[in-house]
Amino acid sequence: MTTNSSDLMPGLISHDEALKLSVEQKLAYFRAVRLLHPRINEVLHDLETMALPGSGTDIALLIGPTGVGKSTVVDGLRKRVITNHLQAIEEDPSFIPVVVMEAPSSGERMFSWRMFYLRLGEALQEPLMGRKQETTLSDGRTTVRNVASGNTVTAMRVAIENVLKFRRTALVVVDEAVHLLRNLHGNSLANYMDALKSLSNICGVTLTLVGSYDLYQLMELSGQVARRSAVVHFRRYLTGVEADEQAFRITLEKLQRCIPLENQPDLMPYADDLQAGSVGCIGILKDILARALAHALQNKGVWSESLLEKAMLSQSQMESILEETVTGERLIQKATFGSGTFKSMGLAAKEVECRIGATT
Repeated sequence: MTTNSSDLMPGLISHDEALKLSVEQKLAYFRAVRLLHPRINEVLHDLETMALPGSGTDIALLIGPTGVGKSTVVDGLRKRVITNHLQAIEEDPSFIPVVVMEAPSSGERMFSWRMFYLRLGEALQEPLMGRKQETTLSDGRTTVRNVASGNTVTAMRVAIENVLKFRRTALVVVDEAVHLLRNLHGNSLANYMDALKSLSNICGVTLTLVGSYDLYQLMELSGQVARRSAVVHFRRYLTGVEADEQAFRITLEKLQRCIPLENQPDLMPYADDLQAGSVGCIGILKDILARALAHALQNKGVWSESLLEKAMLSQSQMESILEETVTGERLIQKATFGSGTFKSMGLAAKEVECRIGATT
């Protein structure tokens, strides 16, 4: 039986095989669970639509609360794009239709574009990204400056533009994009967005920025940015909404079947409490169940309600996440992809015109 951590995936090994794994491997097995529940499928469909050539979207913002499952969406999007282009990839191995990277948090006071381009180049399999040189021509004289010496990131940017075109990449996904916003305000933030927008325009790629509700401030920079951007809201499952409660229960039941214990627990009696305690976010739910599983494995594989309660978020943690989530939901409720109608847009336009007219 395989024991490599990369192979500890539900579907690659059976539940009976999972029961024979070590404690650490059982936890890795459960962590590897990826469920494409209804909300994820909705989000994936919207993102795939925006990534189509000529869709009119340069930058898509995938926004949602912590623990809602944004990383699962990113992984699912990457797999779908690759699957859709398998034949073209086989015919041309240099073709990379999609790249996924994480916006770097270098520890510096400001966002590091040097590290950003380095990570993106590595994802695109571009060699020697740290040794690119900028060549300039002035008064008939050619000057070469090594980017690695700290002079400029221009050469790295040009290299990225060239490799994106060569690889024919159509979609660049930047996870943890909130790092772009660190210590930025006003013109600096607008300049960052302009740099991303120009990269999209020059290379013909769609950029998908993934993060929390903080990302929404990018949409408020200018009308030009808003015109070519779109927000996809990855919503949580709401309590009190019958369809959401049913979808949450179905997902909980699927997760329950993936718990590698001889006697799997029946979690359905706790569904309402788990939905409230996880703020309706499947990622948080998985964290809770993983902690409960760890306690059970340390308890000779015996599951109990007390272990589940011990694994729940504290009240202060839950309240903090819920407050941040509700505030974010209110912030972007009128800005998400597909939220507009002809009637609502007409009324909004009239309200803005009246408001501007009253102040002039």
